[in-house]
Amino acid sequence: MDPVEYERRRAFCEEIKTMGRSEALEIARILRKYKVAVSENRSGIFFDMVKLPQEVFEALLTFREFIAQNNRELQKRDEELPA
Repeated sequence: MDPVEYERRRAFCEEIKTMGRSEALEIARILRKYKVAVSENRSGIFFDMVKLPQEVFEALLTFREFIAQNNRELQKRDEELPA
């Protein structure tokens, strides 16, 4: 893995820490869909980001963009509501 890709994955790991429970559950669903080995306990799920196939990482990035787009739409809608 080249340094640029490593940095992309590291940055994604940092973003995961700020996601809510529903987003974390969806990430778990994506990982299970691609049969990625995860370790799970009361603290959450754990997986090796470096070992993820590129296809799986791209699916996670697509989900991240979906979240960002929804948040932008909600913010825009809130700003348009009368006070």
